Amino acid sequence: MTNIVIESIGYIAILTGFFAITKKDMGKFRLWHLISSFFYIIYGAMLNSMPLVIAGIVFCIIHVYHLIKLYDSNKGSKLKT
Repeated sequence: MTNIVIESIGYIAILTGFFAITKKDMGKFRLWHLISSFFYIIYGAMLNSMPLVIAGIVFCIIHVYHLIKLYDSNKGSKLKT
């Protein structure tokens, strides 16, 4: 792939990460950082950078875990009311 495409994906990863930290709601933060992590995985794969890919995968696992936990806790509170 061309350098402009690879760099663009890297910049998208950075921008979505910056956008994530502007969110006050933890669910929205985790969702946007999850999206950022996907872009970092793609970016790392294009650069053949295993540390970047591994970090992205770890972040995805952590965010998915917490999003499921957050969803389950919100679902339970809605059922009680």
